[in-house]
Amino acid sequence: MVHILDSTSATRVNENGLVQTVPARDVPRIDYSKGEGAILAEQQAVNQIRYSEDFSNALWVKQGVTLTSSTGTNPKGESATIYAIQGAPSQGGLEANMASSAGGNGVGVSCWVRKKSGVGTTNVEIGFGDSSSTSTTTVSVGGDWQRITYTSTGYTGANRFYIDAEGTSADNIIEVWGAQVEKTATGMVGRVTSYIPTTSGSVTRARDNYRDGGASSLMGAQEGVLYIEAAALADSNTSRGIALSAANSPANRVVIFYSSISNTIQGRVQASASTTIAINGTMSDATAFNKIAFKYKSGDLALWINGVEVQTSTNAYTFNAALSELALDQGNGSIHFEGLLKSLVVFKEALSDTELAALTS
Repeated sequence: MVHILDSTSATRVNENGLVQTVPARDVPRIDYSKGEGAILAEQQAVNQIRYSEDFSNALWVKQGVTLTSSTGTNPKGESATIYAIQGAPSQGGLEANMASSAGGNGVGVSCWVRKKSGVGTTNVEIGFGDSSSTSTTTVSVGGDWQRITYTSTGYTGANRFYIDAEGTSADNIIEVWGAQVEKTATGMVGRVTSYIPTTSGSVTRARDNYRDGGASSLMGAQEGVLYIEAAALADSNTSRGIALSAANSPANRVVIFYSSISNTIQGRVQASASTTIAINGTMSDATAFNKIAFKYKSGDLALWINGVEVQTSTNAYTFNAALSELALDQGNGSIHFEGLLKSLVVFKEALSDTELAALTS
């Protein structure tokens, strides 16, 4: 399977928990942000915050907070200038305008934060807006770097990144690094993707494109199993697919969809353009790693999730072209998978219930 990322670089969290920049082309990003290595596949995203690591820049507004700097180790494991803030939500916060207006879009806000000194933890507010009107979440932060996030389906107030620690004591000074705000389409769920560093302007990271995998000799002519162990990037209200197809065409394809319906998986067969069979199942958390198998065989289709057969179909179908390509999309170069993929296997024949239970448990 070919991986293409049409930009200069992208980032991942490596096995040591550090943010690392990787080349743009032909090098899948093995990401450990969930603690286990998995292929990271993301849609195009833009970091709307300028000077994402330089909080001394004039574009960063310090409303009632004191900004200081020192030399320390950043989340990339490098010795660098580290900025700290001390203040209280009632007095304001550290804020920065987006490069372009959110305008009611879904937003995803993120930043690496750690407590500068003292024992225990401190509460940090992160969100979107400004000191007079914010939409935030509160996260408990300790002495180690951690990426904290806020997401919203839509926000129409001030178009600003916002962060501050609660309280004014020396134990409530926090260090910050790697601010990011991303926006999605109007009414869509906000998302947080891999870090995109910026300086004087917003920066775009291109979509990961995983395609041209497999061969017809490795795929069953009329039956088989498509299996994945994966975690969605977000429990989104958009569909995302992984598919076997005939020459990158939707006329003949087998697809596992992360559905636009919350925590729902769909297995779908489309055969000879005219026959479509879809079966659905649910899971407790689409953003956790789940084991999913879709058995496709005319008159005997089944969807398995985490050791349980969740739905079946006895509908018949016949492919009139050989399945020949595996891709992280819906089988025609669109509706791309977005998440972490730990395992992907194609079986040439339909497996038994006992085998499918063992595979997905």
